[in-house]
Amino acid sequence: MRRGVSAESGPRAPGPLGCSGALAGFALASLLAGPALALAAPSFELETPSHGSASRDEQDIRRLITDYAQAIEARDIPLFKKVKPNLSKEEEDRLRRAFETIQSQVVKITVLAIEIQGSQATARLARRDTINGSLVSSFPQTLSLGRGAGGWAIEQIGR
Repeated sequence: MRRGVSAESGPRAPGPLGCSGALAGFALASLLAGPALALAAPSFELETPSHGSASRDEQDIRRLITDYAQAIEARDIPLFKKVKPNLSKEEEDRLRRAFETIQSQVVKITVLAIEIQGSQATARLARRDTINGSLVSSFPQTLSLGRGAGGWAIEQIGR
């Protein structure tokens, strides 16, 4: 499955993190889980290798990954908190400031593996981020997930 919407880059201006352009996006890496980068503008691609028929849990996790991306692309803090309900106030404040520093971002996510063990899961991803028209980083990302009464949610974002 692939989704994509192009975004135009705008002028670069220093933001509250004290940097501009691609550096602002890289500063976003330290916001949520140390080195994990986030998404920030309306462009997103999700590639998922075909694995035949996916389980209901796997389908739900793939939707969660899509919602995660869309929440950040839309700079939608409430939606982000829905997919990662344990977002601290400090993380939320840093995320909000980072969103203000990025004009556009194109993100490509490839789901490499989803491992489900009961009500816990791990999603291994490959990410490539282009921020304000400049390729910033290609890196692995790991999402630690938990299933509760409301369904699957991100518990931790890491590399």
